[in-house]
Amino acid sequence: MLVCAGFCLTPTPAQDRPSKGGTAVSAVVSTQERVTQAASRPTSRPTTQPEARPYNGDFETRAESADLPAGWTTKHPDNVQLVNTDGPHGLVVEMSAGKKLMASYGVDLTSAKIPVKPNTRYRCTGYTKSAGPQMKVFIKGFATVTRRVQGELKTFDDIVYQMRKDIDPSEDWQPFNLDFEIAPARVFSDFQHTITYVRVRLWAFWPEGTCWFDDICFEEVEPVSEADRRHGQAVTHVGLPPRLSVASQPSTQPVAGQQFDEQQTWRDAANAFRRGDHEQAARLAERLIAHAPHKGVYRVLAARALAKLERWKQAEQHVRWLLEENERGDKEMPPRQVEPWQRDWARVVRAQAFRHTGRIEAARRILRELLRAETGTSPHARAAAESLLAELEGGSGGD
Repeated sequence: MLVCAGFCLTPTPAQDRPSKGGTAVSAVVSTQERVTQAASRPTSRPTTQPEARPYNGDFETRAESADLPAGWTTKHPDNVQLVNTDGPHGLVVEMSAGKKLMASYGVDLTSAKIPVKPNTRYRCTGYTKSAGPQMKVFIKGFATVTRRVQGELKTFDDIVYQMRKDIDPSEDWQPFNLDFEIAPARVFSDFQHTITYVRVRLWAFWPEGTCWFDDICFEEVEPVSEADRRHGQAVTHVGLPPRLSVASQPSTQPVAGQQFDEQQTWRDAANAFRRGDHEQAARLAERLIAHAPHKGVYRVLAARALAKLERWKQAEQHVRWLLEENERGDKEMPPRQVEPWQRDWARVVRAQAFRHTGRIEAARRILRELLRAETGTSPHARAAAESLLAELEGGSGGD
């Protein structure tokens, strides 16, 4: 098993897996084929067994009440199971589902709580393999928040921070590496929240099929340098990708013979938006949409950048797509990947456009409706909505 410094998600030694009755859920291959595929992984990796840890990242400890790894949870227990590879790496997690589930939510598996510190660099590593589905690894940061829910103030833990690693399918076991920082936002505000812990979330998505995960490790790398420290609160905002580069401004034109790098283009686009180069951000976002037209996160960036440029008609096209107000188009295209926080930003952009065109009351209605949804929304979209609504309430006019 892997040996890591810091918070290793590693468990007690493997137990013999009892035979499982019934037919395992699968869309493309039989159980025996899946076990055979899962077993065909490298044998040269370290096999030293570290001390037992509570997070069970190598999945060698089974939960008592389900065929799942101990300490991990899922919304789809019928689509996640442990498979014994009968090899040096023992049990691995298998996710499998058909078109209906993979085209909507996907299949998830979430770790127990992992404590984190501000101004600290972390790394999440592991191995994946897929017979079809795309895979994602999320780091979800949680904070204790107080919000009004159905007229009552309630306090609960909610996601306020997210890092993501997109992983393409591979017939062979492949490693992944996700480096990131729990770095405070540059300017502290009341709309930010203190991150108290994170969870690792493994996710399989379109197309249908089967994939596997193993040896998930979460480790503390090093403190952020004194020069890069901002303040002592582990606060940030939602939706940033792993550590944005600070390289010189990239070209928006593809290089002949060079494969399109989706993740780097996303980082470049986000960097451009953050430094106020909205023209560059909009151009790069359009390239990302051309490459992956089903991903809502790119539409959000395009809509926000175009709104900054006051290109309202172009921004509205992306808003309509995010709110599913237009025709789907190509029936063979993967389903739209749109999360609630992305729809929040679409509504904010539409309200900004209405304000620009003098439709003040329509803008107010949109913002009030967004703010009434007390859970599952983006803290920063809410902050933008609250700020814009306060501005509109302070003025006069209507439509």
